[in-house]
Amino acid sequence: MSELPVSAEQYFADFSFDLADYRIIRKGKYVATVKGLDNSSHGQQFVSFLYGADIKIGDMLQTGTTILFVARLDYDTYNGKKQLINAFVR
Repeated sequence: MSELPVSAEQYFADFSFDLADYRIIRKGKYVATVKGLDNSSHGQQFVSFLYGADIKIGDMLQTGTTILFVARLDYDTYNGKKQLINAFVR
């Protein structure tokens, strides 16, 4: 978990040109489509979503022809409150 220098809404606005639509698939069933931001840290790929998105470990994330498996979740905060869900994928 890390502390954001700005709110998650501002962070997403700053990188709006990099946002992609991700379809969340759980146990083979479509759950939702949400905007996410592809990122990496220390060689680990993750996708950041606004806090409140319905994402769980074991979900599949699909964007275009790419399908990713959610292996771990972490959260970023702003002013002590959770703001982003970081879905570490493989």
